[in-house]
Amino acid sequence: IVPPGPENPLGQYALRLSNPLYLLHGTNKPLGVGRRVSHGCLRMYPADIEKLYRMTKVGDNVLILYQPVKIGLRGKTPYIEVHKDYRNNKELFQEAVNLLRRRNLLTMTDLNILYSAINEKSGIPVRLTYTE
Repeated sequence: IVPPGPENPLGQYALRLSNPLYLLHGTNKPLGVGRRVSHGCLRMYPADIEKLYRMTKVGDNVLILYQPVKIGLRGKTPYIEVHKDYRNNKELFQEAVNLLRRRNLLTMTDLNILYSAINEKSGIPVRLTYTE
């Protein structure tokens, strides 16, 4: 057990979930945020966990989603964000097509850009149409 202080990997704030094996917590090493560096905990930047900690109370519901493919709109322009599928149980291209189809965005999507985004898995939103 590491006592509170600058060497504590949990940072200054931690939120316990109903499953005691997982926490939402800060970190003393911000470079680990967004990476698979722990055994299931969700690390956050110190300023973000402090803000979240102050906004929540015991009993608030938490929903954690595993979603390697996300589709969104900025104005009327479709974007995709693709992350590595650590569970290796999804066909990411088909998942993306299904999501785009459900939102009536497939016809405005450039499939070459879609293929590239799926292959790169950068975790950064990518515009799915050519810029004009």
